[in-house]
Amino acid sequence: MDRKTYRIGLALSGGGVRGAVHLGVVNVLQKNGIYPDIIAGTSAGSIVGALYAAGVDIDKFLEEFKSINPINLLDPTISGVYLLLLFYYYWTKKNIVNWTFPKGLFKGEKIELFLEDALGRKGFNNLKVPLSVISADINTGETVVFCPKKYVPRKKMDNTVFITDQSLAAAVRASISIPGIFLPKMVKGRALVDGGIKNNIPVDILYAQKAKNIIGVDLGVTKNRPKVDSVVDILMATIDIMGDELSYYIRKEYPGYYIYPNIQGVGYKDFNRILEIVEYGEKVAEKELQNIMNFLSL
Repeated sequence: MDRKTYRIGLALSGGGVRGAVHLGVVNVLQKNGIYPDIIAGTSAGSIVGALYAAGVDIDKFLEEFKSINPINLLDPTISGVYLLLLFYYYWTKKNIVNWTFPKGLFKGEKIELFLEDALGRKGFNNLKVPLSVISADINTGETVVFCPKKYVPRKKMDNTVFITDQSLAAAVRASISIPGIFLPKMVKGRALVDGGIKNNIPVDILYAQKAKNIIGVDLGVTKNRPKVDSVVDILMATIDIMGDELSYYIRKEYPGYYIYPNIQGVGYKDFNRILEIVEYGEKVAEKELQNIMNFLSL
């Protein structure tokens, strides 16, 4: 018996803070009776996809998020003492070649705990809507997809591994682990990092899972990115540029209705602007709404 074909698929790309646009887009789709049957998300897109798939009230989530300082969700891997010693050895020109440096600036454990609470500690097999979360194995270069067991494509995908028995929070934590900023998320012996380095707009995954009409929200084509002014900005911009190049080929090969929110002037650390970005996402979706409906009616 053939597997069910899903009428509406929604692919949400990575994009750092700009990913809050996805919340606005999803809000408008739902308010106009458009409910995606299956979702795939990378990095920031995986967070929004997880909220939707887990049945979280997005308006309530945003209201609660107002009281959270994002800085409190960061857990540095380097202590103040370590930095003082590093400065001392540098100043005195003593050898630090054999020092062991951390694999990221932050552990990511606090964020994962926050996600566990926000997502109701759910796994992939008890979601309101099937979801795929995209990550990458930094050691093997393979794309790693977290999804419910019955949504693993029957046809093998090249250089792609599917994992079905992890929590939603663990998968999202892996998908947002920007190399150099967050420690890789260890799952089944794999060191997993931000999926944007392999697949920033996972339309191909939805096609493999038999989605019919796919809407893609791609944040990788924004012009006039903010100028970088720190190592964190450089690392995030690197992921953006890499994801943008890869997404070009995915969009070319896999047709769908693509939305390109052009968010200018938003920096990589502008967490205080999340609500403003959500509102912008709603405006973008409202502008595209008629075209989306026409696309879905074909």
